[in-house]
Amino acid sequence: MSNDIEDLLLNAFSNLGTYRELATGFRLQAAKNQTCSVYFSGNLPGNVVEIGLSPTALAPIIGFSEAEIGEWVRVQAAITGRERTVSGQRGIYPGIAFGSTRELKDFLESWSQFRASRSGVAAETSSLGMLESTRIEKAAGDAGFDLSPEHHGNWLVFRSSAFAPALGVSPHPGENYLVGFSDSSWGQKVAHDIDLPLMQEEGPWPARIDGVVGYESLYSLLIRSALVARVIGDAGHKEFEAVLSETPKSTEVERLVVQRVGQRIFRDSLISYWQGRCAATGLDVTPLLRASHIKPWAECENDSERLDVYNGLLLAPTIDALFDGGWVTFSTAGKLIVSQLLGLPQRNLLGLSGDTRLDGLTDAHQAYLEYHRANCFEKPRLTAHACASDELL
Repeated sequence: MSNDIEDLLLNAFSNLGTYRELATGFRLQAAKNQTCSVYFSGNLPGNVVEIGLSPTALAPIIGFSEAEIGEWVRVQAAITGRERTVSGQRGIYPGIAFGSTRELKDFLESWSQFRASRSGVAAETSSLGMLESTRIEKAAGDAGFDLSPEHHGNWLVFRSSAFAPALGVSPHPGENYLVGFSDSSWGQKVAHDIDLPLMQEEGPWPARIDGVVGYESLYSLLIRSALVARVIGDAGHKEFEAVLSETPKSTEVERLVVQRVGQRIFRDSLISYWQGRCAATGLDVTPLLRASHIKPWAECENDSERLDVYNGLLLAPTIDALFDGGWVTFSTAGKLIVSQLLGLPQRNLLGLSGDTRLDGLTDAHQAYLEYHRANCFEKPRLTAHACASDELL
């Protein structure tokens, strides 16, 4: 099989340099620099072929920057999801491993499209054609990404006038899509909600979801992404500021009205964010659920903190009362921590389980949870009133 694979590669890489045979494969060299190396043996189990590509040597040949080539290779490696041998010379350059000829052919098709995108072919046709690009743009538009899309190599980048974060979609053969998020916590939440694994790394997309299969799945992902982006942004804060500008606050009654409006906005945001379910128990009877501030309303430094969706948990009534009162808190991993002030009989009566945990925490929740553990937990007599910030809800 290696002869057939070698022919495929040599045809696709015909202008990348002079052929040099290796004991385990071959390499191509241009201007005394190795552009790529191909290995048919000595690979990790299951890998038919492993390829290393040099962004430095390839950049002047194919007209992309080293960073663009490195990013493209990383994306292709994520598609196959295979580990490769990186010891010795093999570890010098980024590369990709393939377990079948089909995987290799898909990669070479993407390689051809990648090259074409810098050869005067419009970016929207270089990925998978105008039709696919149009379908993706329609889905993004339906979701609320209303600004004109941008084309960055194999990525379609979408933005909205309603929120700041950007989202990228990279289409691949067989209706397979990579989706990148400019905000890590945003990507964490969406990945959790659609039950797909998340990759976090440095670069323009600190959070990425790989392996979105099928246009309908992509469509649903974009809809959920836009909804989450709205509630993690400052839309709630802007709505509250509009109310503040029109409502006098000279009397206690008027101040209570303003606070009630703010907490209504906060609750609506949490219902959207947590999809109408208790973050700890999964209870989905929305009218019963309470919008609980992690850092209490009264202790927030400004309205932005008060209305920050990451400063809130949608909780079942019992958990909400215990959390607001400082009788329970949650660990960094979301595990329920019960105060030593509650004995085992009381814990059993309250139905507190050691298996209870928050489902869907992101990095953006952590500072608020740390505040709760330090300032509210196990201090019911000192902070019960301050922490019980949602009685108006």
